[in-house]
Amino acid sequence: MKLIFHGAAKEVGRSCIELQTQGDRYLLDAGIKFKEGGFAYPEKIINLPDIDGLLISHAHLDHTGALPLFEHYNIICPIYCTKLTYVLTKVLLKDSYKIARIKNLHPAYNKLDLEKLEKSVRFVKYDRDYKHRKINFSFLNAGHVPGSSMILIEAEGKKILYTGDFKLRTSELMKGASPSLHEIDIMIMESTYGARELPERDAVKKQFLDKIEEVIARGGSALIPVFSLGRSQDVLIMLSERKFNVPIYIDGMCKKVASRILSVNDPYINNANVLDEMFNHRVIHIGSDRHRQRVMGSQGIFVTSSGMLQGGPVLSYLAEMWHDPRNAVLLTGYQCKRTNGQTLIEEGYVYLDGWRTYVKGEVVKYDFSGHAGQSELRELIRKIHPKKLIVQHGDEEAVAELAKWAGMNTHSKVYVPSVGDEIEI
Repeated sequence: MKLIFHGAAKEVGRSCIELQTQGDRYLLDAGIKFKEGGFAYPEKIINLPDIDGLLISHAHLDHTGALPLFEHYNIICPIYCTKLTYVLTKVLLKDSYKIARIKNLHPAYNKLDLEKLEKSVRFVKYDRDYKHRKINFSFLNAGHVPGSSMILIEAEGKKILYTGDFKLRTSELMKGASPSLHEIDIMIMESTYGARELPERDAVKKQFLDKIEEVIARGGSALIPVFSLGRSQDVLIMLSERKFNVPIYIDGMCKKVASRILSVNDPYINNANVLDEMFNHRVIHIGSDRHRQRVMGSQGIFVTSSGMLQGGPVLSYLAEMWHDPRNAVLLTGYQCKRTNGQTLIEEGYVYLDGWRTYVKGEVVKYDFSGHAGQSELRELIRKIHPKKLIVQHGDEEAVAELAKWAGMNTHSKVYVPSVGDEIEI
């Protein structure tokens, strides 16, 4: 048995791991990595039509973005995922393709490849046993985003747990992961926050809601950039806990994603009734450019994509709101290097229509995350106690920190692969 790492090894992005067993080849995830000037795809995969099965942990593009490319190169195997993962993946892939065309990034696939994907997809349900060729597998709740799963595979008498992205603590939107597993031979786990702890979520939520009330009280508006999948729904549920005397607006792809989440009865969604009430009855949906222009000069709470200020309606709101010190931009997630969001936090400016623009309003970042913090990562390692632990999906500092801790505090044999590395089991 062999594992080959085609991406997400000492990096975040382009998750794709190949499992070779008994003459068969399987892939775990098929993601892309965003970079300046386009995307990076999984590396060093030979003979894609020879792949026997593809298992997808969740819908984020760093785990699914290469699916159309693989389809373009005639991968012909079944693709297994939860129904909600596929419903959301379709939305994200279509949006990514549209953005790439607009920015002339030339995606490595075409619209037909997106349409062909559906024929290959096989839906799985949580906590059920499935068999495909020479492996048995099951999908377990990962607590990360709607539809997200840990994947348990049995092959050659060995048990392999691929965590994907996960969170043990229950959030506003997701019930936390609680895998009850024993005698795991190999655990392949994410390490996004392997080098630091996340703050206590209830305390951060209180600070966030208090700040919105403070901004409204001084006559300003709160602009809340969000990731369309996960964070936008988290924020709507949080906002339901307070009574604000200004309208709450929702704009961008958040609307389509929320409607898709509510369309599927998923057992691990938390507060689905609250999300439904907020989305369908309490917030105002921005339906057009004219509608947006009409409302953004008035006071309100604006929840809109994109979360890193790189595109989408948020830039229209910023162009209208940047000059008023009463307003506030409340960032709710991770900001990658060389994004408008990171530049705003560190330098105080963003680029609007190519112009460097210093934002006069207040800027605050809140550390919400759908990932496991450092203590949760360590907790899962202790709980599963795998014979072999493979640490990936984190930057080099995070990977090294978690691997060092595991080497000193557990009896697991620890591996830290780089892209292209092979591990014989």
